[in-house]
Amino acid sequence: MKEFKRDLNIAASLALRGIKIFLADRMGVFFSLLAPIIILMLYVLFLSDVQADALEAMLAGVPYDPDIVSAIVDGWMIAGVMAVSCITVTFTSQNVLVKDRESGIISDILSAPVKRGVIAASYMIFNIAVSVMICLIVLALALVYLAITGWYLSVTDVFAAVGNTILSIISVSTLATLASVTFIKTDGAHSGMVGILSAAIGFLIGAYMPVTTFPVAIQYITLFIPGTYSAGVFRSIFMEGAISELEIPALRDAVKEAYSVTIDFFGTPIEVETIAVILAAFTALCVVAYAVVQYILVKRNKFFTTK
Repeated sequence: MKEFKRDLNIAASLALRGIKIFLADRMGVFFSLLAPIIILMLYVLFLSDVQADALEAMLAGVPYDPDIVSAIVDGWMIAGVMAVSCITVTFTSQNVLVKDRESGIISDILSAPVKRGVIAASYMIFNIAVSVMICLIVLALALVYLAITGWYLSVTDVFAAVGNTILSIISVSTLATLASVTFIKTDGAHSGMVGILSAAIGFLIGAYMPVTTFPVAIQYITLFIPGTYSAGVFRSIFMEGAISELEIPALRDAVKEAYSVTIDFFGTPIEVETIAVILAAFTALCVVAYAVVQYILVKRNKFFTTK
C-alpha cells in the first residue's frame, strides 16, 4: 500500500510538472485554443449556410420553423467542433513528452528509481488534464454560442456533453501517449503527424460533412475510428432537442439518419445508447492495448528510448 501511494505521488508530481511546462508556453496554449475556435468560425461564416440550405431542401413542402433549421445545423456544427477538438488537442498537447525525449530530459527522469509504468502514467495524466481543460473551454464557448443563437439543451445534455468530452479525451490520450513513446521521437515528426491528423480526422468522423454523403465503403471504414462514435454522441446531445421540435416523426428519423445522429453500423441503424457503449468499449480497448504494449516495451527495454 505504501509503495502504491509512493507511485501515485510520483505520477502526480510528474504530471504537475508537465502541466506547468505546457501552461508556461503561452503561445502553445493560445494555438491549442485557436485551432478549434478557427474551425468554429469557419462553420459559422461558411459551412452553416451550406448545411442550412441542404436541410431546407430536405424539408421542402413541409411546414417548419426556420429557427429549428438553424438550431439543428448549429448542433451538428458544434458536435463536429467538439469531436475534432478532443482528438487534435489531445495529440497536440503531448508535445511535452516528445520534447522531453528529443532533448534527453526523459533519460534523466528514467535514471531516477521510478518505475517506467509510473512515468508513462504521469504523461498520460498530464495529457488528459491539459486536454480536458482546453476542450472544456471550447465547450463553454460553444454553449455560449448556442445560448445566443437558439438553446434546445437540457441540464442533462450539458452534463452529458462534459462527460462525453472527458471519455473521448481518455480514449485518444492512450493513443497519443502510445505514439509518443514508440515512433514519434522528434518535435518535427510530432508536428507533421498533428498536421496530417488535423486535416484528415474531421472528414473521417463526419465533422465537416455528414458521413452519409460518403461512399458506403468509406462509411464502413469510419466505423473503426473511435472519433466516429464520439461525434455520434455529441450529435445526439446537441441536435436531439431541436430535431424533436419537428412535427412529423418520419421526418425526424430522416434528419437523424442524414446527419448521422443515428449511425449505420454495417447496415443496422444504432441510437445514442449503443453508440455510447461502443465508445466506452473502444476506450477500454485502447487502455488495455496501451498497457499491453507498455509491458512488452518495458520488458524489451525499449520504452521511452530515443533511438
